[in-house]
Amino acid sequence: MCQQIDFVWGCGHRSFAKFDNCINFGRTCYGPGGNHVDRAVPGDCRECELRKHDPNPNARLNDPYQKRAAHGGKR
Repeated sequence: MCQQIDFVWGCGHRSFAKFDNCINFGRTCYGPGGNHVDRAVPGDCRECELRKHDPNPNARLNDPYQKRAAHGGKR
């Protein structure tokens, strides 16, 4: 059976690592099931590393376009 492997970072985020397909993929096997294999990765993910060095972390909160988009578009 096919298997999906995910990375679980030290910060708690999860990301796709790779997909191992079996020899029956596409014939009798149609992909991985709901049980993915988790591989622990020490340290923070790329996004968390970038957030640590963000010079203006509240910039998105003051963006009027982002506020509008968060509520489903123009009001």
